[in-house]
Amino acid sequence: MAGGVLTNPMTNERFVRMPAPFDRLRIEVQAPLHMVRPPLHLHCHSAESFQIIEGSATVLVDGTERVLREGDVLEVVPGTPHSWWNSGYGLLRFLTEFRPALRMQSFFETLCGLAIEGRKLDVLQIAASAALWDSYLAGPPVMMQRALFALLRPVARARGYRACYARFDGTFDEGVASSDHSQLKAG
Repeated sequence: MAGGVLTNPMTNERFVRMPAPFDRLRIEVQAPLHMVRPPLHLHCHSAESFQIIEGSATVLVDGTERVLREGDVLEVVPGTPHSWWNSGYGLLRFLTEFRPALRMQSFFETLCGLAIEGRKLDVLQIAASAALWDSYLAGPPVMMQRALFALLRPVARARGYRACYARFDGTFDEGVASSDHSQLKAG
């Protein structure tokens, strides 16, 4: 994992960290047609926005699908179930921003780091990390997940799972890319 760029060989995504104010995390996501969709999820206290640079994305927000194309922007408010996928004919590139960032950087570092090691986010990893990341699956209700994860957390810890891993911490920090997108457009 090069600084400022993370890849996930399991989902086929590439993440390029972009400059942002200290309380935000801004990422260019690059997703091919054969990407793996993220599960329907929510961020309890962070808004997430999508700004399409290239291609088309379908974003499912609170049960409603919306197709976004180059130049379109969509804001998902905190606590709203959502997911997205590449619904175009080629590479999808978009900016996503988390406001406030909270510990979303840890999510991307852990997700990509584990994927490179051949490990998926399983229920024990989610139990160990959900509270840190402030992100949960869209169902069952967050309160039930919190209760279940509180019961599973000691089991996860005993089996070696951690909320985050020192070997991945900071892998998204160095070499943050320029905010100039002109050189990224394929011609």
